[in-house]
Amino acid sequence: MSNNYYKSIIKYLSIVISACTIYNLQLNLLNSQSNVSSNQFFIQQEKKLDAESKFQKKMPSFGLNNLIADWNFLQYIQYMGDTEARNVTGYSVITNYFETIVKKDPRFVDANLAISSSNSIFAGNPIGTVELLEKSLEAIDPLNSSNSFFLWSYKATDEVLFLGDFEAAKKSYRTAAEWSKLSDVTGKEVIANRFLDTVSFLETEPDSASVQISAWTLVLSNNSDPKIKDYALKKIVELGGIITRKPNGTVEIRPPKKV
Repeated sequence: MSNNYYKSIIKYLSIVISACTIYNLQLNLLNSQSNVSSNQFFIQQEKKLDAESKFQKKMPSFGLNNLIADWNFLQYIQYMGDTEARNVTGYSVITNYFETIVKKDPRFVDANLAISSSNSIFAGNPIGTVELLEKSLEAIDPLNSSNSFFLWSYKATDEVLFLGDFEAAKKSYRTAAEWSKLSDVTGKEVIANRFLDTVSFLETEPDSASVQISAWTLVLSNNSDPKIKDYALKKIVELGGIITRKPNGTVEIRPPKKV
């Protein structure tokens, strides 16, 4: 490899190490402040992670796109694994990681499959998920990626559950079937037929509102971020769901009344 390539690696790693050093110093300072509660610490930590992930999304790549995508995926895994913090802050940083991975390495299929559902359910951002999966799929050749057809099926799932766009979902499932037949996955014909069976089911025009209410209820129950919870409740009401707030602060959700 050329000296310029190694210089680029060193330059990028220097930036990352510097950022991490500053971050660790800030964390140590926060830890030394005994008057700061755990919840306050997690909230401040979330703000820092948000700023750092946005910085990585915009920073020059120096020809190291794959490395940056890998780094963000590892950060995402660590972020999701900190359950105690996420119970306090929610999952607002997921979308930043997802955007960076797709921007830097849209062919990183395994990462996109892992993060897409989290972005929809935990971050409450299914529209963003569909858009990012579309960008990823534009860069992928099905002949060179054996499991990329799953991206189409994941996209279709969001189009059904969250967007209620059955026409888009049917197109996605059909494409998933076509791409699966081109793959070297065992049982690809069976997989393709399952996708096509789902298309046939969607042709029957099932009750979209009830399905979407169930999906947004899942978002509501898996997130502590008040903005995302309010957005999920808003979507449920728009779909005709009936919301009852109980004295203990919990929320009861019922499907729309059938006429």
